[in-house]
Amino acid sequence: MDSLLITNYKPDYNNNIMTISFVIKNLAISSEITITMDDFNTAITSGAGGVDNVKLKVLDTLIDSLTALKPVTTTTTTTTKEA
Repeated sequence: MDSLLITNYKPDYNNNIMTISFVIKNLAISSEITITMDDFNTAITSGAGGVDNVKLKVLDTLIDSLTALKPVTTTTTTTTKEA
């Protein structure tokens, strides 16, 4: 996860969310996500991971967001009548 750089984080205590800005260096992607403060606090305090846990949460949230953008594929079958 060394290629994921957290560039900024901004807590919004009124709405109970944390906005995290990040850069994925090897893909040249810059973006931001929002997660709940509970998820952020759990990630930062769980186990010895600390910041790596937050990076993992950022990546999981990004993957979920990108997956939601993926179009649903459908298959249409047509039949033809022979004369």
